[in-house]
Amino acid sequence: MSVDTAPKRFALTRRIGVVAVLFIALLALVYRLATPHSTSAASGSTQTAAGDWVTLKRGDFEVLCREEGELKPVKVTSMTFLRWGKISFMAPEGSYVKKGDKVVALETKDLEDEISHMQEDVSAAERNLTQLEQNRDLEIKRLNTDLQAEKEKDAFEDVKLHELFAKPLQVDKDDAQNQLNAANARLENAVADLAAYKPLADKGFGKGTDLAAKEVAMEKAKVEKTRSEMKFRIAMDGALPWEREKGKLDRENEALALKIKQIDVDDQTDTLNVKVRGAERALTHLKRKLEKRELDLQRSTLLAPHDGIVVYRTIEWRGNKKVEVGEMVGPWLSPIDLPQYDKMKVRTQVPESFINRIKARPSVEQTKDGPAELTPTQKGTGSKARVTVKTLPDRIYSAEVNWIDGWARDRNSKLSDADIKAQGLSGVRVFDVEVELDESDTDRLREGFRATVDFPVELHKDVIAIPINAISSRAGTPRVQVMKDGVAEWRAIELGIQSLDKVIVTANLADGEQIFVPRTVNQVPVTKKKVAEDEPMPKRRGGGMGGAGMGGGGGMSPSGMSRGNSDRKGGSK
Repeated sequence: MSVDTAPKRFALTRRIGVVAVLFIALLALVYRLATPHSTSAASGSTQTAAGDWVTLKRGDFEVLCREEGELKPVKVTSMTFLRWGKISFMAPEGSYVKKGDKVVALETKDLEDEISHMQEDVSAAERNLTQLEQNRDLEIKRLNTDLQAEKEKDAFEDVKLHELFAKPLQVDKDDAQNQLNAANARLENAVADLAAYKPLADKGFGKGTDLAAKEVAMEKAKVEKTRSEMKFRIAMDGALPWEREKGKLDRENEALALKIKQIDVDDQTDTLNVKVRGAERALTHLKRKLEKRELDLQRSTLLAPHDGIVVYRTIEWRGNKKVEVGEMVGPWLSPIDLPQYDKMKVRTQVPESFINRIKARPSVEQTKDGPAELTPTQKGTGSKARVTVKTLPDRIYSAEVNWIDGWARDRNSKLSDADIKAQGLSGVRVFDVEVELDESDTDRLREGFRATVDFPVELHKDVIAIPINAISSRAGTPRVQVMKDGVAEWRAIELGIQSLDKVIVTANLADGEQIFVPRTVNQVPVTKKKVAEDEPMPKRRGGGMGGAGMGGGGGMSPSGMSRGNSDRKGGSK
């Protein structure tokens, strides 16, 4: 190593030594500040810190868990619109409204104009539908008349065909026979007449013209007879083949004409019905749109579903600004909450070491109007609690546990950075718990009030309990200063169960003795202040039984409530 580096090493070593000395001095100062300003009882010195001498008295000692929470109403209705629009009216914030009162409304001028136009469209559609239905009915009646006429033609052709194939008919036979008999009779008569007149004519008694006429009549009668005989044979033979074929063709043509007519009638009827159904669907669509707009008009005004206090909501994505008249709101934005202060609750948290010592009452069914009413068998089944509102310390409200979360979480998971630094309880597992107040105080209680919740666990009767800050740990043994014969002395004691800022003393202290209790910052003398067993634990700068204290704003320590002296070993000295 060169000669030039030796001074540098010496200067560095000296600086390290100076820093070490300053660090040790700082630790000594901190330890001195953290140690109570007291002397040993053996030297006869008295307590120098500010405090009071308190006379011990036996009494009841309650073991409880104290947590903080926020007061909330059990029933809160968010007034939400089902359509977008601008707010035109809002009830004053903080005003009391009754069920059915107007709370908030939207502008409806544009919607009313749209409804007016849609009503006109509906009226026009109804007139068009009526006209189409009338035209359809008249046209269908005409088509049915034509179809009926075609059916009658078809029936007539069918009868004609049956008659054609049924020939010779008895009537035709009789008619042909009668005609033949008549022709024979006329021929016989003409022959007889000629035979009677011819002799006379030959003798010169008749005219030649008359004889010729009678001869002609006889020949004509022969022709008629021959014709009648032909007709008789034709009638007896029935219809001819070509007549039968022609009858069949006429029958088939009429049947086809009837089918064509039926198809044409059905097609035109369907076309008319389609037009009517189209008009009906158009009218139904317009009516549905009109009903929706009318429903939107009704929903544009929100009425109070129950009695409550109007609370304007803050919108996070609007810079925590409350909604005002003239702003747009919609289905995903509730401008107003309507809490009902008849029933209030407090949401708090309980350490996992304590959660098994409380229970919640059975859950109730949720309805559209909120939670259903509790049955008589459900009431009072949850663990009891006491609630003290910080702004109203003059009254303690009884409460009941109505809900316990099913999952534990870290206490700091829902705290702000400032609370985390102040409480320093990272790693403590807690359960969210809700307690519902048994009584209502609508004139005083409001949403958001900070409250303290006490969960009683057990009660010890006829015991001596002292404040924790009266105890100092000396040589691993808890001690207190006791006044004996006018002289303060340190005395070792045995400790029992601790709750909040007090602990039970199981040995070495008697009823009526006086102990010294140091005062905390801003604490008035004990003679001027009522000492309550459930007051918050005062902060100390050292000493005491820190390992068994209640953590986090008056809450329990991670290890829960301590029992006996064994739980209090290892405290700060």
